[in-house]
Amino acid sequence: MTKRQLTATAGLLLLAMLLTVLIGVFDARRRVIAAEGNDLRTGQSAWVTATLDELRRARGTFEPGTKVFVDLEDDVRAVAILSGRWTDVPLHDGHALTGRRGEALVGASVAVCGDNLVVDGTTYTVVGRLGVRADSLLSDDVVLADPSQFSASPQRLLLDGPNSVRRYIAQFPGRSVEIIDDGTNRRTNVNAVSPVLVTLGALVVTLIAVVAGLQAGRWELRTAAVHFTTGIRPLTTLCSATTRISVVSAAACATAFVGAAAARHTTFLDLDVAVAVVAVGTLTLAVSVVSFWQGSRRWNC
Repeated sequence: MTKRQLTATAGLLLLAMLLTVLIGVFDARRRVIAAEGNDLRTGQSAWVTATLDELRRARGTFEPGTKVFVDLEDDVRAVAILSGRWTDVPLHDGHALTGRRGEALVGASVAVCGDNLVVDGTTYTVVGRLGVRADSLLSDDVVLADPSQFSASPQRLLLDGPNSVRRYIAQFPGRSVEIIDDGTNRRTNVNAVSPVLVTLGALVVTLIAVVAGLQAGRWELRTAAVHFTTGIRPLTTLCSATTRISVVSAAACATAFVGAAAARHTTFLDLDVAVAVVAVGTLTLAVSVVSFWQGSRRWNC
């Protein structure tokens, strides 16, 4: 490829990577806004009567992101993460709970002393501020990471997570379950429009990656045709072309990772687009190699 063709391929790849990061930010933002409107609930939710120890012994049953809450007093509750990490947390400062005991998430209206919050004589380290904005629905809320706040006797707990109700019923058959109606997720902008936009965006990114791969393969094929007439084997030319496109793809991926890191820092979102970014780069490389190989096969006929 010439420098101009290489620049065009890189431009298409960077466009695809930019869209990938933006789609990731949009989807993550949608999830945390829905969580804020649902009082931090992000999956199937239900009131159950159990102990934390029982649920922890069955943690292998639950999917990543499953957690359990217990109400302590007005706007104060404790949380225990049963599986994976709690990622869809609406925050405007700080970071989500890391899983260590003694951490706390508080709303903007909650008074703290430095980074410390005292609840019933116990000091907690405030690691994040709840709410997408300071003046949010969660401005008065406090969430504590403290298993000792859960009773050793069966108590009323809020179970939340992907397919958590079905998993709980399968693990504890016969126990009463009060399923919470997830009214916020029935809103048109959350439940219908947003997933469609994400899907359309993913299709556009895929199309751009395919076009970039086909175009790069065609341009490399023109150069290879000249090399073939001079006696250079197609396999040698293919390796050289693959190396060039791989470098371009790697550079585009690295740029996307930098952009995602900047987005995480500025939006406080738990943004993870690594798989999508690598998939776009790999797709472009694969399409270009296949396009080149199919075109060069006629030289051996």
